[in-house]
Amino acid sequence: MENGHEGTYDKPRARARDEARRIIRDLNITEPPVDVEAIATMQGIEILRHRFDGPESGFALRDGTRRYIGLNTQTSRRRQRFTAAHELGHLILHDGKELIVDQAVLRVDLRNHLSSMGTDREEVEANTFAAALLMPERIVLRHAAELIQANGDISRDGLISDLARIFDASAEAMGYRLISLGLLTA
Repeated sequence: MENGHEGTYDKPRARARDEARRIIRDLNITEPPVDVEAIATMQGIEILRHRFDGPESGFALRDGTRRYIGLNTQTSRRRQRFTAAHELGHLILHDGKELIVDQAVLRVDLRNHLSSMGTDREEVEANTFAAALLMPERIVLRHAAELIQANGDISRDGLISDLARIFDASAEAMGYRLISLGLLTA
């Protein structure tokens, strides 16, 4: 069972984890890396890539019945994978916010530097969803056990690095995931 901090964000985290687990189960995903773009496509969501001039790593857009995930091509491929999963979380879990853009009313959620701070309930939920989708608990635990069994004296950094490679995630994201699963301490 995943560890979580007590308080305000426990229910959103649980909801996000449950939804990611449902997708993993329904699609019978048993091996990494999880193909987040295929999952988005199955949900009827189009992935758009563009080089953004600002700090945003991506966005979720609702335009009537159409849904899009935009990815900043200036970020690393692994960052784009996490951003795609994060934005997929917004599109699945949240109604979105209305904005006026180019004279049209659209629903837009922008992911920026504030998103990673974990203070906004929807951002916490989208980050939890992304981590649980890209690095499913059972699959991470299995691969971690295999790595430890194969190399009993594997270092903390070695474990993080090897799992990050296997799951096609950043070392930072994998480190946080292993902490949230109780395999490592902060």
